[in-house]
Amino acid sequence: MTAVPRMAVRDVPAGLGSAVDDWVADLDATTRTGKGIRSALLEAVYVAAGGDDSAVRVAVGEALELLHEAFLIHDDVVDGDDHRRGQANLQGRTRDRVVARGAAPVIAEGVGRAAGLLGGDMLLVKAMSGFARLPVPAPTVHRVLDEVERAVTASVAGEYADIHYSADARPPSRERALAIGQAKTAAYSVSLPLVLGAILAGAGGQTVESLREVGAHLGTAYQVVDDLLGVFGDPGVTGKSNEGDLLRGAPTVLLAFAATTDAWPRIDAALGGHGHGDPDPDTARDLLYECGARDHAQRVAEDLVAAARTALDRPTIPAAIRAALAPHLAAALERTR
Repeated sequence: MTAVPRMAVRDVPAGLGSAVDDWVADLDATTRTGKGIRSALLEAVYVAAGGDDSAVRVAVGEALELLHEAFLIHDDVVDGDDHRRGQANLQGRTRDRVVARGAAPVIAEGVGRAAGLLGGDMLLVKAMSGFARLPVPAPTVHRVLDEVERAVTASVAGEYADIHYSADARPPSRERALAIGQAKTAAYSVSLPLVLGAILAGAGGQTVESLREVGAHLGTAYQVVDDLLGVFGDPGVTGKSNEGDLLRGAPTVLLAFAATTDAWPRIDAALGGHGHGDPDPDTARDLLYECGARDHAQRVAEDLVAAARTALDRPTIPAAIRAALAPHLAAALERTR
């Protein structure tokens, strides 16, 4: 599993003050606490497909993890979250430090959001620089950058759709919820590592496209499981609140199913009726369980993993790659955080 490179203070111009040094140190800490799923998927395919250049494998793995961390930081800014992985995130730590130095809370909140936005920007640029400097022939670099641009475009558009439809009084359809999950999560977090591993190892076009399909199904399953954990997970294990998605009305498979049941008016009321009432996330969670939304979302995730397994079993994917990815499919439904 590839470690994310440190954000060295020497990369920042001197003379900007201790506040900038603190911010960079926090940004460094942010990049070193992830699970490394993207680099693990990249490595599994790259090695199984015959890739044997450790410099390439490490460089692209680092770039993938930096891209992921940039998206997480921006996601926290968008959602107004100040914790991630059980501790204050970049904007939360910045806000707390600004308050400790005597600023009013409302001002500190603004500085914290700016710290997250700018920190995510910095990591995004570093990630793109890493992809552009891969030690491979120029045509391969261009192909890699095309894939990265495709994935980033999908993820950013999916994130916007997620936020936009959270503000929609109408409940999402199941198709819309799945499309958002595939765009904002699967494209960059699963399909991109699988595709890049195959391309960099010299695999053929049919293998690349089959792996893209595997990633679309598997990555969307990851998102559905994330949605389940975001409502029914234990915050002490997941490291994040199990109320945030409910309070903002995130367009998930859970809500899409609930909207088709007789329990929806009560669930909508417990969610605050999109700003027209006081939210009661505990009641909403109980009702989602009682109406069968939790079980339905679990079945959707299982079906997506099964579809990923079907795509993986195609003859266009070599047996060595199938064997390397099989454990990742098996573990997709077992996550607790």
